[in-house]
Amino acid sequence: MKNILIILIIGLVFISSCSLFKSSEVKEMSRELCESAKGNWNECSSPCLGTGPDTCIQVCVAQCECSGIAGFGCPSGYTCKLSGKIADELGVCVK
Repeated sequence: MKNILIILIIGLVFISSCSLFKSSEVKEMSRELCESAKGNWNECSSPCLGTGPDTCIQVCVAQCECSGIAGFGCPSGYTCKLSGKIADELGVCVK
């Protein structure tokens, strides 16, 4: 019983300390953050960017577009998600 209690206490200390090791907080995407990284903010972007599906729903999603022939970038803490199916394709910045 004593061993189980010790293991539980060590586990709680470990879990609670995980938040101390975050290297940096990644900011939520915004127009300003996107444009400061030379990304392309699009208020009516496709939710399928970077996924390469054969079909896609026609709705607007505000997001930071990256790559493409213009070479748009992503803010620090984000990467450009591409499908890899098209040369110079447009992608989307994801955490």
